[in-house]
Amino acid sequence: MKTSIAVASLALLCVVLSAPVSSAQIVWNEQNYRGLADANAAGGVPPGTRITLANWQSYKTSLPIGLWAALSGAYPFHVTADPEYTIVVTPTTHFEMPPKWKEDGEKYGGQTRLERTPQGGYIMHNWVAGPPFPNPSGPNEGVEIMYNAWTPLRPFNMHSNSDGWLVDRYGNRTQNTSDDSFFQLSHLSEPNMGTSVPYAGGMFYVSRFMVIEPEQSKYTTQLQSQPDDPTRLPETYVFLPSLRRSLRLSSAARCSPILGTDWVQDDNAWNPPYFKVNFLGEKKLLVNIQDPDKAFKAASYVGIADPSAGAFPGWPKAGTGHFEPRIMDLIDLEWMPAMGPYCFSHRVFYVDRETWVPMMIDEYDNEGKLWKMGWNKYAPLMFHGRPFLFLDGYSAPQMIDYQNVHTTIGWATRSTIDEDVPAHYRDVAVLSSPGGLDRILQ
Repeated sequence: MKTSIAVASLALLCVVLSAPVSSAQIVWNEQNYRGLADANAAGGVPPGTRITLANWQSYKTSLPIGLWAALSGAYPFHVTADPEYTIVVTPTTHFEMPPKWKEDGEKYGGQTRLERTPQGGYIMHNWVAGPPFPNPSGPNEGVEIMYNAWTPLRPFNMHSNSDGWLVDRYGNRTQNTSDDSFFQLSHLSEPNMGTSVPYAGGMFYVSRFMVIEPEQSKYTTQLQSQPDDPTRLPETYVFLPSLRRSLRLSSAARCSPILGTDWVQDDNAWNPPYFKVNFLGEKKLLVNIQDPDKAFKAASYVGIADPSAGAFPGWPKAGTGHFEPRIMDLIDLEWMPAMGPYCFSHRVFYVDRETWVPMMIDEYDNEGKLWKMGWNKYAPLMFHGRPFLFLDGYSAPQMIDYQNVHTTIGWATRSTIDEDVPAHYRDVAVLSSPGGLDRILQ
C-alpha cells in the first residue's frame, strides 16, 4: 500500500484458525471514522495508560477501526487477555522533516497543481521534489493528502532482508527469506544529488523482491515500477528461474496476489486518479511505533518465532514498542466505476501528518464488509543523521485477511540506506531495470 500502502515482503505466514465467528463483524460505516477522536479535541489518552481486552471500549475512539476488529472478538484473529497484547501508551515522538525534503517542499510545493479528469478523479502535475502539497487544505484537501501519501520520502537506495514462515492450514511450515530493494529514481530529495537519475525512464519508484529460501523457489524475483505519470499503469515483471527468463505480468491484474501473499499488486503500486477521495478528518489516534533495538527481532511479535502461539499472529508484544497518539489524516478511496471492476469498495488510509507515511489501511469488500487490514510496524531509521519513518523501512509488514482467516507477516532486518547499502546492491541502474533480471543467474 502506499497510499499505498505500501509494501511488500515475501515472508509469508498463513494461519487458519477454527475459532467461532461472532455476528458482530464490522461493515462499512463512514460515521465510525468520523467519530474517532479529533486532532484538536481536548484531553486524549494520557501516557502510562494500559489498554487491555477488559477496558478497550473506553478508549475506542482513539483506536483505528482495524484494531476494533482485533479487539472485538468477532473474528478468529483476535486479541486475548494475555499480557503480551497490552497496549502501553507513551508520549508522542516527533520526527522532524529531513532538511532537503522540507526545503524542496517549500520550494516546489506551490507549483504543484491538480487537474480533474472526465471520470471525476484528479491528476497531479508539476511535482518536482519534496511533499507535493506541504500544507493540504481547501475543497481538495483529501486529494492532496492522497498524493502526499503516494509520494512519501524515500531514499535513493534502500535494502533489507525479510524472514518469515510459510504455514498452511495443516500446520506445515516452510521458512521463507527474501532480499528486498527499493529505489527512488526521480523526485529525489537527497543531499548532493539531482532530482532524477538519467536511467529513470519515466519511473519514480521501483521495488524488487527476490526469494532466497526455500531452495525450490530461490531466485524467483518480482520487479514493480511506478510510473511518474499517475495515469500510467505500473509495470510488473517476474523472473522465473525454471525458465531462466522474466515475464511481464498484466498491468490490469490489480487485485492479483503479490507472489502468493495477502498483498495485492495495488497495495504496492497504484493509480491515484482512478479513485474518488473522501476526506474523513484529521484525527488523533494511538499508533504503534517499535523500539529500534527490538523491532527487528522475530521474538518481538506474537506467533512469529513460535507460529503455534497466540490468537493474533504478528501483534507487537508489549515491551517491544509502544502506542502513541499521532495526528492521522484519514482518507477513504473509492474506485471509479468507469474504470471497470475492482476488489475493494473502500480503502481507508491512516496517513501520518508528520511523515506522510500511511501507517495502516482498512480494506472493505464489495458488499461493504471489512476484509483486510494492512499494518506495517515501523521503527525510526537514520537518514543522513536524523531519525525518520519510511514507508519501505518497516520492521514487520503485515496484511491481515479477517474474512478468510489468514495473514501475511514478515519481519525485516534493519534497512540500510544509500552509502550504507552493501556494495552488491549499489548498481541501481541495473537492479531497478527489467533487463537486470536476466543477470540473476549469471
